[in-house]
Formats: sequence, C-alpha cells, structure tokens
Amino acid sequence: MSRNKVDLGRKGYRVDLSKTLLFVDDEKEILDILIDLFSDEGYCLHTATKASEALAISKSQPVDFVLSDLRLPDASGKDLLEQIQADHPRAVRVLTSGYLDVRFGHVAEDKKSGTYYLSKPWDLFMLKNLVSEKVG
Repeated sequence: MSRNKVDLGRKGYRVDLSKTLLFVDDEKEILDILIDLFSDEGYCLHTATKASEALAISKSQPVDFVLSDLRLPDASGKDLLEQIQADHPRAVRVLTSGYLDVRFGHVAEDKKSGTYYLSKPWDLFMLKNLVSEKVG
C-alpha cells in the first residue's frame, strides 16, 4: 500500500498512513506480534528480517520509527540504526535485545546518539505508548 493512502483498516476505521514504522528482527514470530500490535493504529508498517532488507526499505521511503533487534543475520542492529539515522535523522530509533541491561517495562535513552534501548521480552503496552509519544 502506498504512503498516505487512506485505508479502512482491519476493523473498518479510516486511517491515515502518514507515519511509517519499520520493525527489524530475524524472528518472524516477533515481527508478527508487532504487526498485530500496530495494525489498527493507522501507521504504514514494514518488516524486515535482515539489515539489508531494512536499508532497502529506508532508502525507498521516509521512515519515522525503527525498532531493530541487536543481533541480525547480516549486520548489527546498532550499525543498522546508525545507517538509517544518516538518511532519516528525525526517525526514532529503538534497539532491542534479550542481552541489554534495561529493566522490564523501562526504556533507556542514549542522549548522545538519541537511540532508545528496550530489553526483550517487551512490555507491549509500554512499547505502544513509546510509539504514540514519539511518533504521534
């Protein structure tokens, strides 16, 4: 579906797909959870299982929010977010992993890079609030 196209969504509500969220994780099940979580929120949603796929998406259109796993098959999620930042400096960037030292239900922010850190497993309510607060 093209950007900004009005859609009726799964529940029949009119939504404006003006904000784009990109989720990157090598586990398809994780991506399915994220799509289910945000599918009725009015965002244009994209997923990728590799950094190279995510970069191709980010090169082809504006990206407002990126959530990436730290460990990807073809690159580090940290490196991916840095590359996306170069093209989309205003994009909200979230790095996630089961190996981060961030308490459940909390988000840490690196003030220098502007990257947010979120440990797995996620508090889905908190993740939804983060997107709403930072993207609109």
